[in-house]
Amino acid sequence: MNPTITMAEALAVRAAIKRLIHQLEQERITNSVAVIDKGETAEYPARTVDIITAELERAMRDYRQLDLRMATANTVNVIQWDGGTITVMEAIELAKQMRSEIEQLRVLGGRKKMERQYAGGYGERSNHLFSVTLYDPDAYLTLARKKEREATKLSSLIEHSNHMCVIEFDSSPYMD
Repeated sequence: MNPTITMAEALAVRAAIKRLIHQLEQERITNSVAVIDKGETAEYPARTVDIITAELERAMRDYRQLDLRMATANTVNVIQWDGGTITVMEAIELAKQMRSEIEQLRVLGGRKKMERQYAGGYGERSNHLFSVTLYDPDAYLTLARKKEREATKLSSLIEHSNHMCVIEFDSSPYMD
């Protein structure tokens, strides 16, 4: 039987593998040269470039395999949303789009209905310019709050799915 992990665990393992890859890349660069005086013999580190490269290749292969299994699971597993079902992958993208939309709605909702603009000139020659919204800012702020609740619910459903979904992957080299 192959070892399995939940998608929630897979997210943490993938992040750990990514950190390990970065550390191994740095270690390989560090261990690739030695500074010596003329006539001296270089002292070789216990971990050679070849050993580090082999570990790096294993970690990169594991990262690719885990990433593929996660992506595959996200295209197969579904959640209930808005009266239907959508894949977890679509739900993740929808949540990102919703968060972006919420930011825009908050900006629109934060504007004043009418605001004096700076204009040049003095006295009778001064210009009186106003910036006037062409929509109801309060309605957009209310919509932003509603969408925030929806995005929170969607994120919660994704998180729940991540704890229920199981994929095959041996995570023992990366977590106990």
